[in-house]
Amino acid sequence: MSNKKEKWEYAAGVRLEKMDRELTLQGENDLVPEVINYDYLQLFPSASVEYSLNNKSKLKAAYSRRVQRTTTFKMNPFREREHSETLEQGDKNLKPEFVDLVEIGISKRYKKGNSVYATAYLRNVKNLVNRVNQVFNDTILDRIYSNVGRGQSLGIELGANLKPTENWSNFIGANIFNFDIDGSYNGDKIETNATQYSININSTYQFNTTTSVQFTLNYLSERVTAQGEDSRFYSPNLTFRKTFYDNRLAATLQWQNIDMGLLDTNKQRITTSNAGSFFTTTNYVYEVDMITLNLSYNFNSNKNKSKFIKSEFGAKEF
Repeated sequence: MSNKKEKWEYAAGVRLEKMDRELTLQGENDLVPEVINYDYLQLFPSASVEYSLNNKSKLKAAYSRRVQRTTTFKMNPFREREHSETLEQGDKNLKPEFVDLVEIGISKRYKKGNSVYATAYLRNVKNLVNRVNQVFNDTILDRIYSNVGRGQSLGIELGANLKPTENWSNFIGANIFNFDIDGSYNGDKIETNATQYSININSTYQFNTTTSVQFTLNYLSERVTAQGEDSRFYSPNLTFRKTFYDNRLAATLQWQNIDMGLLDTNKQRITTSNAGSFFTTTNYVYEVDMITLNLSYNFNSNKNKSKFIKSEFGAKEF
């Protein structure tokens, strides 16, 4: 239900969901398959209320509860080799994450498309899924995706849409939060806490109706995990787009993961440890300075009004 009265606007709803999951496993040496069932019947409510301070400023508060169902990849208990030092497997009893989110925010619009917003939030995750390690033998670790307890984030998200000129538009956003994990794995207590942040920048310049250039930067700070930390990770990209023949032909030139030997783009160090048991750190270096050219031609200029049903299974598995 929803309603609007004078300066107030509200909406509220609830979803009833019943889930029945059946996982059937049979290894090559098992005569009888193992069947593991998991089910629940739960309500997932959501509500929001908005108050207009004036024509350009609004206050908003919201609450929602949702579920993050896991993929079968993270439930596959059969080991596979990730690399020479690590085997990887899932947890056949893995439970979905249940997320409660409370938000309070303010937004303000200015002239010429400029706007700013700030949102404080509290995010609580039950059955937090994290990757954890245990010793397989002297030189190889077993990496497992498992429920490690509760994860809680308390933070603030800031953003601004800036338009210095009619042809130049920018978005700058930052998310700063304190992340806390409280739980256990394999008899070991897990208590980690850290302040983390992310930055997103998107800048687009429109030379004319058919030509534009766009720069994007996504930056993630160091993040704590159940048994260690992931280093910072960032990726700058530049895209030039030109259309021809009444926008039927589009040419897109992309410079992905800009590095030029001067940055540490697309590089991340992942470290995990357990006192008295193991310590491992791996620096993952991915491709940088990739130049791609894409040409596409639209034979039918009419917009496609077809609506396809999105498969959650397909979107997550592939």
